[in-house]
Amino acid sequence: TLRARLPMPDKPDLWFEVTHRPDEEGMVHFASPIDQLVQAEVAQRNFVQTLTKTFAHLPTGLAVFDRDRRLVLFNPALVDLSRLPIDFLSSRPTLLSFFDHVRERGMMPEPKSYTAWRAELPSMIDAARDDRYCETWTLPSGLTYRITGRPHPDGAVAFLIEDISAEVTLTRRFRSEIALTQSVIDRFDESVAVFSQLGVMTFCNTAFRTQWNCDPDKSATEVGILDVCQCLQAACAPTDAWAEIQDFVLSRRDRTSWDTRVTRRDGTRLRCIVEPVSGGATLLRFAAMRKRPGKSRPDERPPET
Repeated sequence: TLRARLPMPDKPDLWFEVTHRPDEEGMVHFASPIDQLVQAEVAQRNFVQTLTKTFAHLPTGLAVFDRDRRLVLFNPALVDLSRLPIDFLSSRPTLLSFFDHVRERGMMPEPKSYTAWRAELPSMIDAARDDRYCETWTLPSGLTYRITGRPHPDGAVAFLIEDISAEVTLTRRFRSEIALTQSVIDRFDESVAVFSQLGVMTFCNTAFRTQWNCDPDKSATEVGILDVCQCLQAACAPTDAWAEIQDFVLSRRDRTSWDTRVTRRDGTRLRCIVEPVSGGATLLRFAAMRKRPGKSRPDERPPET
């Protein structure tokens, strides 16, 4: 069986699949039109070329394996991220061979048992075909990759490799700064709480949790300014300050700092300071009221020590 093209002067060329078969009296030759098949193959090649040009400028590495688990499409970013030579990728390696070479290049974390890891590849492929595969690789070089599996038509599967090292570093730095901020405010004697522009408690210090018996970490849902004010109202003598604090936290207009006095039910007097901070957030502080020392008369002398 072979293909034959019949040129047409004023029309598109015609394509036939010519078959030769032996017969009792000789050879039988017959041709079947395959114009639609050829057009589909041309459209597929053009589509693959378009995809290749599109993915050529993406920073994410792309590796598409067909239903036989052979590499059929990759972009330049895959070469940079995997450190694999182009001639190897162009040779259409199998999925197992691809990951073997990635491991040899040190571009994937070394598993405890590589044999067991290879045995799990079929389940990994099934997860990728169901759009459920996503892993984070922390490499010995300090880089961090995100590997995502995506299903493709006709049983193919695609793997996306992203370098998220900068994102991970930024996240770690952000968490470190939050931990440092929490450690600093926990040193304050004043009870402190911060609320976002939407009225959700962002964080508070240990003094606030102890004084008002309000711990957002023990709540399954977000703790809002309404919940906090209910705790404050239950622990203090009646006052209109709590409604004013709620309005201040949820207000979108320009705000200025203010303070008020509240009294706990045990008689402790506190100074409540409400201050706007960056991003529309609000800082709520409670400081103990100190008694001012009485002034001595001019004729009185301080006691001798």
